[in-house]
Amino acid sequence: MSNPETYTIGWICAITTEFVAARSFFDEEHQALESAAPSDNNNYALGRIGKHNVVMAVMPKDEVGTTTAATVARDMLRTFPSIRFGLMVGIGGGAPTAEHDIRLGDIVVNTRGVFQFDYGKEIQGRNAQTGGSLNKPPQLLLTAISALAAEYELKGHKLNQLIETALERYPRLRKNYSRPNSDTDRLYQSDIIHPDQPGECLDLCGGSFQSLEARGQRDEEEDDPAIHYGLIASGNRVMKNAVIRGSIAAEKNVLCFEMEAAGLANHFPCVVIRGICDYSDSHKNDKWQGFASMVGAAYATDLLSQIPPSKVQSEKPIKEVWSSIENTAIVTRDTVMSMASGHHNDKILSWFSPPDYSSNANQARGYRHPGSGTWFLNSPEFQDWKSGSCKYLWLYGLVGCGKTVLSTSILDDLLSSDKHTTLAFFFDFSHSRKQTLDDLLRSLTAQLYYAGNEAAKKLDSLFASHNNGQKPLDPTALQACVDNMIEAAGQVSILIDALDECTEWEKVLQWIEHLTSSQAQILIMGRPEQQLKTGLFRLFGKRNCISLDKKAIDADIWSYVNAELEKRPSFVDMDLSPEVQNMVRDKIGNGAHGMFRWAACQLDVLAGCLSPRDIKTALESLPRNLDETYDRMIERIPIEKKPSAIRLLQFLVHTKRPLEVIEAVEVIATQIDLEPPCFSTDSRLFKPHDVLRYCPGLIAITKSRNWYRAYKELHLAHFSVKEYLLKQANFDLRNASIAMTRTCLAYLRDIDDTWPSVERLFPMAMYAAEHWTEYAILAEDSEDITRGIIEFLRDETKFRTWTYLYQDHGSRFGSENFSAEGDSVNAVSGWYGTALQAAVFRGNLEVVQMLLENGANVNVQGGMYTHPLIAASAGGNRAVLQLLLSKGVDIEALDKYHGSALQVASGYGNLKAVQCLLENGADANTCGGHFRTPALHTAVEHGGPEVIRLLLKHGANVHRTDYFGSTVLHTACDENTSPQTVRLLLKSGADVKAQSRFWGSALQIASLRGNLDTIQLLLNNGARINMLCGNYGSALYAALLRRDPEVVQFLLDRGADPNTWHSKFGTPLHLALAGTTVVRGSSSTGPGDILSDSSDESRLISLPKCCTSSNDGMDHYGKVYLHQEYKQSLTEWGEISVFMVGDTIIQIAMSKGDWTDADAHHAVFIAYRCFKTWRRLNPATKING
Repeated sequence: MSNPETYTIGWICAITTEFVAARSFFDEEHQALESAAPSDNNNYALGRIGKHNVVMAVMPKDEVGTTTAATVARDMLRTFPSIRFGLMVGIGGGAPTAEHDIRLGDIVVNTRGVFQFDYGKEIQGRNAQTGGSLNKPPQLLLTAISALAAEYELKGHKLNQLIETALERYPRLRKNYSRPNSDTDRLYQSDIIHPDQPGECLDLCGGSFQSLEARGQRDEEEDDPAIHYGLIASGNRVMKNAVIRGSIAAEKNVLCFEMEAAGLANHFPCVVIRGICDYSDSHKNDKWQGFASMVGAAYATDLLSQIPPSKVQSEKPIKEVWSSIENTAIVTRDTVMSMASGHHNDKILSWFSPPDYSSNANQARGYRHPGSGTWFLNSPEFQDWKSGSCKYLWLYGLVGCGKTVLSTSILDDLLSSDKHTTLAFFFDFSHSRKQTLDDLLRSLTAQLYYAGNEAAKKLDSLFASHNNGQKPLDPTALQACVDNMIEAAGQVSILIDALDECTEWEKVLQWIEHLTSSQAQILIMGRPEQQLKTGLFRLFGKRNCISLDKKAIDADIWSYVNAELEKRPSFVDMDLSPEVQNMVRDKIGNGAHGMFRWAACQLDVLAGCLSPRDIKTALESLPRNLDETYDRMIERIPIEKKPSAIRLLQFLVHTKRPLEVIEAVEVIATQIDLEPPCFSTDSRLFKPHDVLRYCPGLIAITKSRNWYRAYKELHLAHFSVKEYLLKQANFDLRNASIAMTRTCLAYLRDIDDTWPSVERLFPMAMYAAEHWTEYAILAEDSEDITRGIIEFLRDETKFRTWTYLYQDHGSRFGSENFSAEGDSVNAVSGWYGTALQAAVFRGNLEVVQMLLENGANVNVQGGMYTHPLIAASAGGNRAVLQLLLSKGVDIEALDKYHGSALQVASGYGNLKAVQCLLENGADANTCGGHFRTPALHTAVEHGGPEVIRLLLKHGANVHRTDYFGSTVLHTACDENTSPQTVRLLLKSGADVKAQSRFWGSALQIASLRGNLDTIQLLLNNGARINMLCGNYGSALYAALLRRDPEVVQFLLDRGADPNTWHSKFGTPLHLALAGTTVVRGSSSTGPGDILSDSSDESRLISLPKCCTSSNDGMDHYGKVYLHQEYKQSLTEWGEISVFMVGDTIIQIAMSKGDWTDADAHHAVFIAYRCFKTWRRLNPATKING
């Protein structure tokens, strides 16, 4: 008989198919229990997976959803009290997007939590309501997921083999649980809806490219099935709507939809694992459910292999930390619903787009062997820092000594403790979004926000102050926000790797120096560059700047070499003799002199040897350092491959953005040593991955994604490779630019210009079109390049192809209008409209000159900005603007949405562009665009104080109004602009009493936004505090709508009238009570109704029950009169307290105003009316108390 005390992992399935698949992965199945806890209605399967005892349960047939999942979990814990965490494993509907290439049979793992979407119809044509995110998996599981991801990244997964083993064990499952034919994996376009009639989907909906989303085949280097990590959406209804699926996936970055996880995420520590069986659209079928269940169970099995039983035992049983599990399932449902309101963390995170450090960490973990770095983790220096004895620590070491790998050991050690918040960032020379202070701050902000503590509120405030993400993120405000978040988070440990690869390391040191939090500890890893060393010695003190222990690193290297000899397949297959193995250990393990990178390179060379003699020969003449190592790597490149290899390396050293692997293949297939240079599809590699064979050891492939697809990038293998190459003559900027220009021009000259297939058939077309001019400028003194450019531009067909490609988004938007005949340099199509608009927006002066010389019209219209001058003003390049103006461009041209060039430049804060336009006669008071917003208004919204001063200097009218009748002072108060800007406008004559049709007065807007400094400034300059106008009545009403007691108190102290009457809101007291609902009743002296504010942040307001008598009446305002006795009972017995801010508001209103019978009774009347509405919507909910 099985002992329930011995089972530590709970595995929950929603349907029988999932349950069957899960059971097939038991290494050993145990006997069933003889009895379960009272009221436990579950049915269990017990067994062992690896070294863990696992209990599995399935939900009742035909009962799914969040509430049922919570019930199953609750009953499981009653019978199995030792469970530490759970696995929710089964099927889900994928949410493929341009960013996430999710396919049937793939796996989604919730590393970011569970998003509650529900409470709406799910069939196409209706909307679904969305809510907030629930808890992410516990730290133990997240660490295991990261470790497994690193394992897969390094070696690939073996999930298909695990499934095959299970099917061999249970051959009956093969028919329904094997992988279906890939032809049945069809992703229909969102507007293709499956008809409600019998028949096969392929017959009813078709399978042509017109109805399906275009997706390429996965190549052999890609994981299939693929594993995706992120956010899962959960609700009580099946998602069958491709449009809503796409909308939620795009807004929240959701990867899949399912129906159970939200019932568990906040109370049952678990990870949700979903095999993808459909695409959450109307084309659902059951063909993939069996395999999807198997692949999800296979991943869960593999995940458990990463978790030692001792770690599981060290976790507290769920029953000890989840006291609410014994409550009814309704409690779980109510918790989910309360979480589903008002949360917007995904919207915030998408606003400031933080870089993700985890890809660097996972890659480095893949290179780390067991035990590496323990010498430092046990060192007194690290232990002192970790305990808080010192605030700063800088670890420095020479190139290639394994600093980043050591950083991952430190990071994992810090993450294993829950005593502090751990943050990390890895600077990276090969990623442009991981090189600046701004990148660091954005990443730290995201990590603090995901932690979900008090720090998150600081980012919420920053988001609100930027018009809920409508305004660009201000760098100064971001830095202040990070500092405040760190302060609010308590004890924080920050790990920063490769600071020497940061292009703004001085700014990083300045930020650290001014970081106000006394609880933040910072550990930095990097090379001892002299200036950086001087700065850190000054900031941290020499005592806290530690050179990495070379002897300890050598010991790690020896262990690494030994492990490679024992486990690396190429060495295992060689069956090396003990003598040769010892030679390798001695020469490389003991000869690396602290350089991991050197040792790794030598092992790569030895792994390619064909005989023991070859190995011995190589060991007898090892290079002395990395430069010699790279010299030999270059020398070993076969002579027939060397020109292409050198050119490929030139691109990787100097490219403006990382090359994709398929682009690198095109570089190699372009022959520039021929005359004329040419590109040939016959020269393409059979396998893109073989590009590594051109520069073995010098380059590496990494996976990446952008907004519309996943792809692979080619990078230099190490920062030291770039440093080495830059010392070589072939790689100086001029020589490299010549080679890159010739390559791009030859490629563009020889590609087929049939549209729209050009980008698909010629992957480097967009790259070459966009970047050849940049390289050509750097190589302009080369006669050969000049001659090639002239010949290219004289070829009308090739020139036309280039100008069209050059429009950044032209290949994806409006490309169907392109034809080989009749188009010219002024062809209008694509995102920017014309090639000229694309060039002027980017500020590429040389390209603009080329286009104008070849007949481009400076006043041609079309595209996003309508007119070239408006596009140039958005780009902000003064030289480009001057060139257009010299060619006779219309300076007052208008776009129906953006307005004039001056309005656009002012709104973008392009000071030099604004100055250029004004100096050339632009009217500072032109009103154009959708809302006829003057330039001064747009400058106040987004442009900054310098642009505002410049416009005022050139005669901008502070009294000019926009479409809504608002002056620039209204705009300044609405945008929460600094008081200094408001003061500048007032000094320039802005009318503080001006009224807007919508907003009313500027004082009302400032009160609504809660800016006390601006409110005081306006009042000091003559604003009328009791002016009644606009939608908000008066300043006091606006402050009450904001529910800000500080502003309300300030206005009352400055003379705001609490007895005013507004036809929409009543008295201020009525407005303070508006929107309440009864939630329960209690009274110390008799029965009473307790009202709660409808906002998320409410305490309670208690009022005794009152009834009107026959003497009650109403005046023409609709005010209800109440007997004196009821007024007395209300003031003597009523506990006046409203949630958070509401209590203060009511008390202020009572103390400042004359609370009449009518007011008292009307307040109760409002509450009673709200209670009736609430009761109608919630007829079954009990009122406790």
